[in-house]
Amino acid sequence: MDPDQKLLLERPIEEDTRIVITHFLRVDGIPILQEIWRFDGLWGISAVFLTQSVSGMDDAALCQFLAQQAGFHLSADTTITRGKIHTFVNYGFKILE
Repeated sequence: MDPDQKLLLERPIEEDTRIVITHFLRVDGIPILQEIWRFDGLWGISAVFLTQSVSGMDDAALCQFLAQQAGFHLSADTTITRGKIHTFVNYGFKILE
């Protein structure tokens, strides 16, 4: 397993969150873990980064990178959380019916 993938898979997951699908990729040398999850009646998508890999990008640049380089379709309700080890870009929220 790729060492960056291993570090990305060690991200914190909230107890009530169920990860449905994960996909590891590299874009311009930057490792990304894309995952689809559900939590408390909500579906969402996350792009998880190693914080050190995106420390030179502000939030706008990070969203632009995901949209233009990685081809992700971010939504208006996109949120970004930066931690010491992992950075999360959450988007595509849908309420389960």
